[in-house]
Amino acid sequence: MGERVTSWFAIVLLTAVLATSYWYAQYLRAGLGGETARAGAVDFFAEGIALTAFDPLGRPRFRLFADRLTHFGSSDDVDLVRPRVLSMRADQPQVQATAREAHGQNNGQSLQMRGDVVVTRAGDAARPPMELRTDELRAVPDDDHFWTDAPVRVQSGNNVLRSQGMDFDNVARRIELRREVVGVFPPRSKTCVRCP
Repeated sequence: MGERVTSWFAIVLLTAVLATSYWYAQYLRAGLGGETARAGAVDFFAEGIALTAFDPLGRPRFRLFADRLTHFGSSDDVDLVRPRVLSMRADQPQVQATAREAHGQNNGQSLQMRGDVVVTRAGDAARPPMELRTDELRAVPDDDHFWTDAPVRVQSGNNVLRSQGMDFDNVARRIELRREVVGVFPPRSKTCVRCP
C-alpha cells in the first residue's frame, strides 16, 4: 500500500511540473511577458556605461554612453536608459544625439531613440552649429546617419525649420526635410560700409 501511495504522489508531482512548464512556455510565446519575451532573455545589464567603436585602423568612430544598458542574449538587442551617442570622426563636425531611452539592434549598431531626442552638430568655418529636436529617431552611429518620420524642429544659427520627418547624413553634410516644411529666416543685419 505504501508503494502505491508513493507512486501516485510521484505521478501527481510530475504532472504538476509539466503543466507549469507548458503554461510558462505558452505565456512567453504569446508575448505576455512584455519586452523581455520579444527581445529574448536578459543575459546581463550594466550601469554607467561608456563604449567606444573603432574603425579597422583602430581610430575611434563613436562613443556610446548610457545610465543603464540591458542586453538580451538571444537577439543581441540592447535597451538603453539616457543614451548619448557622440561621433568621433576627425574629418567631420562632431555630432551628439541624446534621448530618454533607446532600443538597439545588433549590439547597438542601429538605435531607435525615443523621448526628448536632441541631436547637435558642431559648427565649422562654413556653417553654424545645428540643433535638431524630435520625439523619436533612428540612428546608425557608425555612419553618422539619423532619420525620423516624426515632427522635427531644426535650428541652425538664427534659422528655424519645422518638418514632418527628416533625414540627416553628417558624412555627406546633408539634411533632407520631408514634408510640411515651415521655415523662419530672420533678416541678416546689414553692415554699414559708408555711413553718413
